[in-house]
Amino acid sequence: MRWWVPAAATAVLAIVLIGVVIGLVRPPGPLDDPRPAYQRDGILRDGPVLAREVAGVPFGERTVVLLFERDAPTGAEWEEWRQDVSDDGVDLVLVPASVDGASALAAAVGMPVPVDGGPPVGYAVVDPDRQVRYATLDPKYLLNAFEVDVITGAVS
Repeated sequence: MRWWVPAAATAVLAIVLIGVVIGLVRPPGPLDDPRPAYQRDGILRDGPVLAREVAGVPFGERTVVLLFERDAPTGAEWEEWRQDVSDDGVDLVLVPASVDGASALAAAVGMPVPVDGGPPVGYAVVDPDRQVRYATLDPKYLLNAFEVDVITGAVS
């Protein structure tokens, strides 16, 4: 084997790997967190404790899932998500961006600002003691109801 064959093979593999990474790893979309590593960074152990009422939404005694959305969702996929998330111990509160108090709720729970600088699309989970346990941008939340179930099951 010639001396340059391993070096050439390594160079070709490096170029192919760089191409695969560039092709498969997408940059954050307009509704994503500008810091991709923090978009789904886990349960907040020391999240803020909310007042008993923020922007007309009561907290305490039950787990509350605040769903932040720019437009009110509709359709069968939304209905299925809503049924999966809300159960006997969980209250689901839809917070469209156009509603008064939406920005106050987003600030209170620490919702990140998406890349496009607009209102957040995602959800926050507040436990029965009014502590924010999870707040994340999730523009594809309709596909991720199981994540909300896991979190609410752990804090209810």
